[in-house]
Amino acid sequence: MTQSEFLKSIRQYLWNLDFTEIEIPYLNPSLPLEANLYSFKTTWTHKNVNYYLPTSPEFALKKFLSENQKNCFAISHCFRDLENEGPNHTPEFLMLEWYEINKNYQNLMLSTRNFIKKYLDIEFTNFVLPQNLPDKEADFNQYFLNKIEPNLPKDKAVFITGYPAFLSPLAKKGQRFELYINGIEIANGCTENTDPDSILKSFNREKEYRIKNSLPLHPIDTSFATNSAKLKTISGIGLGIDRLLKMINQ
Repeated sequence: MTQSEFLKSIRQYLWNLDFTEIEIPYLNPSLPLEANLYSFKTTWTHKNVNYYLPTSPEFALKKFLSENQKNCFAISHCFRDLENEGPNHTPEFLMLEWYEINKNYQNLMLSTRNFIKKYLDIEFTNFVLPQNLPDKEADFNQYFLNKIEPNLPKDKAVFITGYPAFLSPLAKKGQRFELYINGIEIANGCTENTDPDSILKSFNREKEYRIKNSLPLHPIDTSFATNSAKLKTISGIGLGIDRLLKMINQ
């Protein structure tokens, strides 16, 4: 399947479910400030104004949702700096992100399963992370890399749940999942956190961390929090198009 055919198929699948497609802006004066996601910066030389490329389409989709309360999706190029390049990751990549109103992460897991089954004939299973996990992000990431990823089945799709709340400030506590297929991360979904105060606190914590450690920083999009506050129960997922297409064509 070519990329063009795959994108056409994705759009038709979601259109048939009455999702609205959103086109996102690529030049942004501010963005949400999330841990481990570093944006690329570019400059409008004529006016000496800095813009930042999106690390995901979430900010634009949340804006649409706050105004329309309607299932929606975006297929967009995303850009992430300060990450290594490898067989399954490049600084620029295509992401599919969709949101379902009045649905939680368990409903979303079912929707995701149905979507994947359209393209891959694969068995699904669930895995819940053990309790008493490391309580610092760096330690958790190392634990996950050493203890969890190597033991995931290489011939199945696995929904992983039970992530510590501190890892996912934009998700409701305990309501996040990741989807791995053949041992490779494909998607990340959750019931969305709609509390503007906790969202802004997480952004400000990240800002302080970056300042303290001399890490790249961009202006915070505070409208992201106010837009989220207008939402009720809503679930969302980001899925790597390039990785999934690679599996389809294997």
